[in-house]
Amino acid sequence: MEVDYGAAARRERGGDLKMRIMGSRRRVVTGLLVGSLALSAAPAAWAQAAAPKAAPAGAKPADSGKPDLVAAKKHYSQGDKLFKAADFAGALTEFQAANEIKATPQVERFIGQCEDNLGHFHAALDWYAKFLDHVPEKMATQGDELRKRSAEIKAMPGKVHVETTPPGASIAVDDKPAASPTPADIDVPPGSHVLKLTAPGRVATTRTIDVAFASSQTVTADLAVEAPPPPPVAVAAAPAPAPAPAAEPAPLAEPRSKVPAFITGGLAIAAAGVGTVFGVLALNDQSNFNKNPTTQTADNGDTHALISDMAFGVAITFGVTSAVLFLTRDDAPVPAAASSTPGAPRPAARESSGVQIAATPIVGPHTGGAGFVVRF
Repeated sequence: MEVDYGAAARRERGGDLKMRIMGSRRRVVTGLLVGSLALSAAPAAWAQAAAPKAAPAGAKPADSGKPDLVAAKKHYSQGDKLFKAADFAGALTEFQAANEIKATPQVERFIGQCEDNLGHFHAALDWYAKFLDHVPEKMATQGDELRKRSAEIKAMPGKVHVETTPPGASIAVDDKPAASPTPADIDVPPGSHVLKLTAPGRVATTRTIDVAFASSQTVTADLAVEAPPPPPVAVAAAPAPAPAPAAEPAPLAEPRSKVPAFITGGLAIAAAGVGTVFGVLALNDQSNFNKNPTTQTADNGDTHALISDMAFGVAITFGVTSAVLFLTRDDAPVPAAASSTPGAPRPAARESSGVQIAATPIVGPHTGGAGFVVRF
């Protein structure tokens, strides 16, 4: 009897395969059951994980930490519309809301301009300074404009309201009078100034004030009544001076003789004639010397020239003396009454009126002659 090992082997392998397939089916069924259970529980777990935790009562919702740029842009656009419509108060509110969300140079510039147009110059200057601290390159022109505007604001005068009791006092700032009396509003440049208030019959009052740009302040003053002047002191009238004694008529002065004047004048004419003659001789000697130079001719020329010079000197002396004698007049004698007045200065003693003429020789190394001294 033959045994078919091949068939037995196939049957054995077939049995093993059937057992493996049945084991695989059992594992698949088991996996499907586990997966279905997991999937049925997953939605509940996902819903529980995705649900937000309940916030405590009264607590604010948590901030995400990022600016709401959409809201900032909305406030900025609305502020721009209101600014162009000249509603500066409404535009200021919108720009401030946009700046709280996200600060930008553009918003800071608009806030400063709104404050400026509303007359809030100090606040405007602060916002302009913030903008100028970080001006974007594309806004350099706006930066220059705001620098100029900032300088204009800092130079704006302050308003000073002045009141006095009683009213109607004159106002002077640094010794410059104001246009109207108190009560009055005056514009004063920034800085320290002296305010002076004056009124008739009142004591002048001075105040030192410090004025800031674009500021307002009030100055009040009570002007005290000025004390009346003291009564004048009676002064005794000085006695009238005694009448001066009548002065005696001055005696007539004796006329001075003109004879000395004529004599000296004649001598001057004579001396001038002599000087002329010898001068002509000296010129003739010079001409002869030029034609025929000799020692004799040179000596004669020197002598004639010397005599001519001396004669002209004498002529000048006598001429001056004669002129003095002609032009001098006699002084009237001092009255006796005037000389006897106590305390009156005494006149100088007068010398004798006689004329004295004295001859004086003139001698020198290269000259000689005579002079005259006239005393009168």
